[in-house]
Order: sequence, then C-alpha cells, then structure tokens
Amino acid sequence: MKPLLKGTSQVLFTIAGLLFLVGGRAVSEFTKADRLLAECLGIGLAVVFLVLGFVVKNAADDVNDENSAAQ
Repeated sequence: MKPLLKGTSQVLFTIAGLLFLVGGRAVSEFTKADRLLAECLGIGLAVVFLVLGFVVKNAADDVNDENSAAQ
C-alpha cells in the first residue's frame, strides 16, 4: 500500500507543477476566459493538487508507522 500512495503523491505533485506552469494558459485557451481569471484558476488548481499530494504523502508515512508498530 505504501508504494501505491507514494507513487500517487508523486503524480499529484507533478500535476500541480504542470498546472502552475501552463494551467492558466490552458484554461484561457480552452474556455476563452479572461487571462487574469484563467491564471488565478490555474494557480488555484495547482494549490489544490499540491495539498492533495501532501495529504497522500502523509497517509503513506502513517501506513509505514502503523506497520512498524504492529510488528
């Protein structure tokens, strides 16, 4: 379970980084929204994925702690 959670957290961190770099431009192109609003949405989505990545990473660390306490 721990490797799955670690891998998921890495994927979420990667998505957050990509959204931070190109998220605003992509939202602006696909939705024809104002560029400033699209940049805010891109950064907001990046923060959401970053927080999700940290939650999953901490869950992976907790799984490791529970396994070592049970042994």
